[in-house]
Amino acid sequence: MSRAAVRLFASRGFDETTVEEIADAAGMALRTFYRYFRSKEETVAPVLSAGMADWVERLAAWDPGAGLLAAMQLSYRAALRHAREVDGVDDAQLRVMLRVADGHPALRAVWLAVHHDCEERLRPVIAARAGLPVDDADVWLTAGAVNVAVRVAMSRWAAGDGDAHEAAEQVATALARVATGGLLASLGTRAPEPDNG
Repeated sequence: MSRAAVRLFASRGFDETTVEEIADAAGMALRTFYRYFRSKEETVAPVLSAGMADWVERLAAWDPGAGLLAAMQLSYRAALRHAREVDGVDDAQLRVMLRVADGHPALRAVWLAVHHDCEERLRPVIAARAGLPVDDADVWLTAGAVNVAVRVAMSRWAAGDGDAHEAAEQVATALARVATGGLLASLGTRAPEPDNG
């Protein structure tokens, strides 16, 4: 049903697509639809979360000898390739979904919830690779920073017209920027102004 919903949203537009049309496209009764989803916004969650879950699983299984940054970049690239070649996730449909999610409050809430779940899954994987406790502050900060980097990179990709290869490149670049400190590293060394208050 989720894939049917994504196809309809991509072809007809989110606001123009009804719950009845989604249920019909999936070949099920409206009552069955409401057994699985409370609203049409929720129908995209399984599609979006499947890719994120696949990435985290690949990261957990990635060569333990690889550095954390390289493992994240390469496992994300592999997850995108799998989604495209095996799961049949269409670049254009994914782009439309991410664009709509950025501009539609209810869909944005679903997208952010998917990322929140991903961040929780990332923490034990990062902790295991780093040999740190899962509640270590650096583990939490890394999971949060990585999660935001992926979300921002994919949103920027969705705003353009590149393919999945370009999406993987944007994510790899965003992760590298997080790993090197970004603006905090380059601008954060300035001395603070004295607090005269």
